[in-house]
Amino acid sequence: MKNHNKVQLLTKFFIILFVGIMTNSVSYSQNTDQQMAQYYFDNGEYDKAKLYYEKLFKKYPSSTIYSNYISTLLELKEYKEAEKITKKQIKKERFGAFYKVKLGEIYEKSGEEKKAKKYFEGLISNLGKKNNPGEYSLLCNEFVRLLKYDFAIKTLEKCEKIHPSSNYSITIANLYGMQGKYEKMIDSYLFQIEKKPTDINRVKAFIPRSIDFEEDEKAVEILRTKLLKKIQKNPENESFYNLLIWMFQQNDDFESAYIHVKAYDKRTKSKGEKIYKFAKLCVSNKKYDLAIEAYETVINKYGDINYFVIASKQEVLSALQRKIFSNANYTQNDVKNLKNRYLSTIEEVTDFENKMPLIEGLAYLEGFYLHEIDTAEKLYNELLSYPGISRKRKALNKIRLADIYMLKNEIWDASLLYMQVEKEFKYDIIGFEAKFKNAKLYYYSGDFEWSQNQLDGLKASTSKLISNDAIDLSLLITDNYNMDTTPINMQQFAHADLLIFQNKLSLAEKTLDSITEREPNHSLVDEILFKKYEIAFKKQDFNTSKLYLQKIIDGHTDGILADNALFKLAELYENQLNNKKEAFKLYEKLLFDYPGSLFVVEARKRYRKYSSEFGSKEIIEKYPQTKIIE
Repeated sequence: MKNHNKVQLLTKFFIILFVGIMTNSVSYSQNTDQQMAQYYFDNGEYDKAKLYYEKLFKKYPSSTIYSNYISTLLELKEYKEAEKITKKQIKKERFGAFYKVKLGEIYEKSGEEKKAKKYFEGLISNLGKKNNPGEYSLLCNEFVRLLKYDFAIKTLEKCEKIHPSSNYSITIANLYGMQGKYEKMIDSYLFQIEKKPTDINRVKAFIPRSIDFEEDEKAVEILRTKLLKKIQKNPENESFYNLLIWMFQQNDDFESAYIHVKAYDKRTKSKGEKIYKFAKLCVSNKKYDLAIEAYETVINKYGDINYFVIASKQEVLSALQRKIFSNANYTQNDVKNLKNRYLSTIEEVTDFENKMPLIEGLAYLEGFYLHEIDTAEKLYNELLSYPGISRKRKALNKIRLADIYMLKNEIWDASLLYMQVEKEFKYDIIGFEAKFKNAKLYYYSGDFEWSQNQLDGLKASTSKLISNDAIDLSLLITDNYNMDTTPINMQQFAHADLLIFQNKLSLAEKTLDSITEREPNHSLVDEILFKKYEIAFKKQDFNTSKLYLQKIIDGHTDGILADNALFKLAELYENQLNNKKEAFKLYEKLLFDYPGSLFVVEARKRYRKYSSEFGSKEIIEKYPQTKIIE
């Protein structure tokens, strides 16, 4: 009995072995034939390629081998043979969209365009209720493959009539967009929103693929006109309002958007919600004046206390703060007025939960702009002692308190707080921020090796801003400390950097001067010039700021700060020196001379903003690289 079982096992083993050998043999033969067929096809030896494809197709009639075989026959102009094979394939398939469209393609290749057109039209007319939406979609995709968008659109339009729930309006719109037929494209998108308002975000995602809001003025105007008509006819459909406001935002026309936001808020009885959300969007787009106006509207219009009124009272102060400090043209009077408004708003708000963001804003103002460091420290400690504060909010306030300790030169107290946050939020962006600040603290202290070790761990941070800052600081240390024979220059430079942070600007300037007096040609020269620009800028001495940046641009063209200096100088002319034309020229220079710069995307936006006023068609055509893909 045991011997019998052994025989059975051996028999099974040899059968499996034989099947495996045969399978591998067949697979090897197929691969070899395919390789030979492809080789001859690529070399234009179509007669030889045909022999292999013919053999392969008889054994393995897959769609891939069929396609290669038909391509070979078409190269040999054997159109009747290609037609015959394709018709056989169509008979084998239940629907066979791929083979059906391929037959029309064969007619076209053979020079029978009229026959092909009539055939394609027949494929669409033969579709009916018996065909499900998926089959319509398959046929449409095959037409798109041949770039026959009109036939693809007709296929889906027929599907929409026969199967009203098929929902192909967005696809139809995209196909019109591919053809540049903007009016029909927009009609299709709006028809979809009319049918299904919740598809608004899908429509927003697709429209920019066909319309460049900065360049396609005609298409934008068509969209605006049609949307206004839709709003008049369908006032109950909020998605049309939503899309109109979004359109103005894409076109950077926030003022026009605001007019419609107010009407939208009133019509929907939102009690300031729509205006409040729009104001937040304005802040994120640095439209501070409009944001402040919108927040003030919510505060003044809706006297009854609701969430959006309370939130607006908090957020308007943040917007005011950003507006004042964004262009550096503020006065101490502006700062004191802002402080008074913070204090009066804090008095109005009764519960500590809503007071917290106000106290945070006031503490930052006291510490970094009014230089009332002890007051700022007291406010941050008050926040940290609140029992209901969340872990993340507590961590953020610990970081700010640590910053205050840095201002007071209490370096190791600051480091302790940074480390506490880093330990608690090791894999969170808050933890990365604390780690970077602690690394910078050690850099300030002259412990460059330890600082660089920490920075190396931050280069792959999920926060792009922290990652870039870590890379920049690491490069500064590598280029100017690791290559130097004495650490004193780098130590003094780092100390000057700390003095700038602490607002001890005159002392920082003297420290930087001592480096250049000792070694006028040191590798830190361009970095020192940039720090002097920062000092002059903080002092609101913009003409001196300009001179330092110009020295970097003129004398350090190949340095790592050249593009940075160029961008900052352009911003200086645009925002502080009120010379938009000069700013335009500098943005243009940045685009042409430093196409790989991190500032290119923003410079391109500003370049386009002023190009109609100061640019010339010849320059834009001469330098097509200004049309950078973002």
